[in-house]
Amino acid sequence: MNAAYLVPAITLFNEDGTLDLVSQERLYNNLIENGVDGILVEGSSSEFFAMDMEQRREMARFAIEKVAHRTKLIIGTSSMVANEIVSFSNYCLDAGADAVMILPPYYFHFGPEALLQYYDRLAKEIHGPIYIYNFPDNTGYTIPPETVLQLALMHPNIVGLKDTIMGMDHTRELIKIVKSRVPSFEIYSGFDDNFARNVMSGGNGCIAALSNLVPEITSAWVRAFRENDLEGIALGQQKIDRLMDLYSIRSPFLPVLKEAIKLRGIASSSAGTFPMPNATIEDDARILELLAKEGIR
Repeated sequence: MNAAYLVPAITLFNEDGTLDLVSQERLYNNLIENGVDGILVEGSSSEFFAMDMEQRREMARFAIEKVAHRTKLIIGTSSMVANEIVSFSNYCLDAGADAVMILPPYYFHFGPEALLQYYDRLAKEIHGPIYIYNFPDNTGYTIPPETVLQLALMHPNIVGLKDTIMGMDHTRELIKIVKSRVPSFEIYSGFDDNFARNVMSGGNGCIAALSNLVPEITSAWVRAFRENDLEGIALGQQKIDRLMDLYSIRSPFLPVLKEAIKLRGIASSSAGTFPMPNATIEDDARILELLAKEGIR
């Protein structure tokens, strides 16, 4: 069965706000060695929204160099400035990224006609594969499936979409409407616990953040699907359902995820971008309790 689990890799920082590239390379190597199907750099989990363009280019260059085509690499190039998106996207593609991922414009809500115009322009000017990133909780609105279908039919380089919505209603409609006309179009869920439902509905899997922490579990889940191992599929769902409690320890959840990765010995620091809060001693206790229950060290 077709199934893939990609990692929206976190960005690791030193306490002074510079990139912690030593820990970052350790993270990438751990993900790849544990069999992930791809890595997304500079997605929401990366804190791209609080990084200036110079730092974003540095992160992209580093990721391309260190991933080195060992797995699929997508770079998030979202911005509120279209020319900046085009320039950064082509920079990443020319340097060796496999694809880029782009949010719709946020702050104001845009309708189907404006979204069609937006992605139409970007697709014409970006010379490589593009994934659309639908994240209504953070942009304030959702991209209609019919608009996605129009774009997929207009532009062969618009190859897929990440749908970060808690339920499956919108993702299910995307699968029905878009993949029925463009079967090669890839549709991923953005929450870990929707992986199985996505694949069973005809989608491609997920791009979700728990895989930063437990790539061995998410990769085993993918193997279970590929081997039609019903018991393994159920086991993976149950493990991930329990690990989803990490997201509710703190909001935003990124400090908790970073702290958990630090506790597993992958990151040197759980520092984030200002004003992201730090994890607390109480957070650590809850993280360690949750990991211990799953036998994760």
